[in-house]
Amino acid sequence: MRSFAGISTVMLIFAVLTPLSAVDSDKCDCPKDDPATHGRVETLIDKELSSTDRIPTSSNLGFPKTVTVCMFFDPTNKGYPQNMKLVVEGSVDGRAWFPAAISGRDMQASSASGCVQVAPTSYVRVGWPPGANVLSPGPHVIAQVEVSY
Repeated sequence: MRSFAGISTVMLIFAVLTPLSAVDSDKCDCPKDDPATHGRVETLIDKELSSTDRIPTSSNLGFPKTVTVCMFFDPTNKGYPQNMKLVVEGSVDGRAWFPAAISGRDMQASSASGCVQVAPTSYVRVGWPPGANVLSPGPHVIAQVEVSY
């Protein structure tokens, strides 16, 4: 009887924690680009990025409460150093750029493979650090910005 109760509990927890998208692959529980309800999601880049390419920049995000930037690339793909990271910059007008700070900390947001929450700003861009020499074609980069209002 005890093992049956344990199995039932595990199955119940699994059913509660399993999102519907995992059960039904045709439906996505992804964040929606709906500022009034869910916030906004924007893909900045999903292709190879070199130092000479134009830096991927968001559209006007307005006045968000939170801004999270997710950046992924494989440094071993083209033999780049393991410590190389993408950096985030912010702007209030889309013309003058400053290093975006990690929320609550006094350091520039950067990552090779992960998400960072940055101080809210109207525009965000992701690129290689100044002075980086990433030849064309660079590694495949995926960067996305998620905001809430």
